[in-house]
Parts: sequence; structure tokens; C-alpha cells
Amino acid sequence: MLSRILPLALIATLALSACSTPVPVASPSAAAASSSATPSPTSTPEPEPVPAELVVLNVGVQLYDSEGTEIGAFAWADEAPRALSVLEIAFGAPTATGFIPGEGAHTADYETYTFEGGLTYFTAVNLEKPRNEFHAPSAVRIDPSSDDVDVTIRTPQGLEVGGTQAEVLALSPVANRLHMLGTVYMVDPVDPSIVGAAEDSTDTIGIVVDAAGVIVEIMSPYPTNPL
Repeated sequence: MLSRILPLALIATLALSACSTPVPVASPSAAAASSSATPSPTSTPEPEPVPAELVVLNVGVQLYDSEGTEIGAFAWADEAPRALSVLEIAFGAPTATGFIPGEGAHTADYETYTFEGGLTYFTAVNLEKPRNEFHAPSAVRIDPSSDDVDVTIRTPQGLEVGGTQAEVLALSPVANRLHMLGTVYMVDPVDPSIVGAAEDSTDTIGIVVDAAGVIVEIMSPYPTNPL
């Protein structure tokens, strides 16, 4: 009986051995391939916009890059830090600063900031009421300049210092008056409905043309510009 049991036990052992599956072991080459997997790519930072045009409007200033995208803007009632940040993007830090004392209740005190390119920014200070309730919280003036700058300064109509009187007259100025440098023509009124032949009770862009017919100064807003 014992001789019959032993062969049966041996057969069962061999059967169990044949059914068991060996545990796979990773080969060295597979481990190396896993450790050298390509890392995920990092994002490339966007290039800084290149300022190209500063447009002086009757209500404020806009700055555009070389692609024609607006990259900064401020209105006359905006606080000085906002305006200065836009102008510094265009021209760098101011080359000069100044102070214009007011005349009592008639005009406010103004701080001035002059930049390369001939642009001067005026901002009212020491006001006794909110800036948006003051008739001339800030302004800009563009004068002739020999500075080598890459930013064009122009009006929405394309007028620039160094342009011609013919370009100004082609825009049908709403009014004009004498100026110490020649004649100042008022274009692009904020509210054309209240401008008459002898009245300029709304802000415009002032274009100064000298006796030779050359644009020598641009002011906005005008006539509420501090100068």
C-alpha cells in the first residue's frame, strides 16, 4: 500500500511545480531605459513687448508695441505713478524734473517730468479736491528733440513735431489763436457740439505751427494745458 502512495505523491509534486509561474526580473537594459526617460519640456518665457508708438489723444495717452498692441495707457485724471510708469516704458527714466507754482485759486501747482524724445508730463499737486473734479489734472507737451529714441510720438491723426501746417489744415481745425511760437491750431475736440468759431470750451489737441509752417509743439489737453 505504501508503495502505491509514494508514486502518487511524487506525481502531485511535479504537477504543482509545472503550474507555478516564475517572478519576472527587470533586465539591466530596461532599468536604464526607464531612468533615462526624456524630461517634460519647460515653457519659454514670452519676450518683453517693444514700445514703438506713443499716441497723444485729447483725453490721455496710449502706448503701442511694434505689433500694434496697446501695452500701456493713462487718462488725464489718473494718478502720476500710473502715467509715469507708461512713459518710463517708452522712454526710460525722466531726464529732468521741475515744479511750477500755481496762482492761488486760478491754477494749481504742477510737477513736471521731462523725458527723452521731447515729451514733458505735467501733473497737478496739492489739490483740494479729487483729481477727476479738477479741470486740468495732468497734461503733456511735445517739443522738438534731437534725442535718438525708437518711439514715435504722434496724435491719432498722425501729426508729429516736425510736420507741416498743410497737414494740420487738412484736418479742419475747430479754432486757432496766437501763440508765442506762432499759431496754435485746435484739432480733435472732445465734444465737437460745443465748439464754435470763436469758442473753445472743450478740450482739444493743440498743434503749434511756427512762421515757417512747421509743427514745433503739440499740447494736450488744450486749452486747459498748464502752459
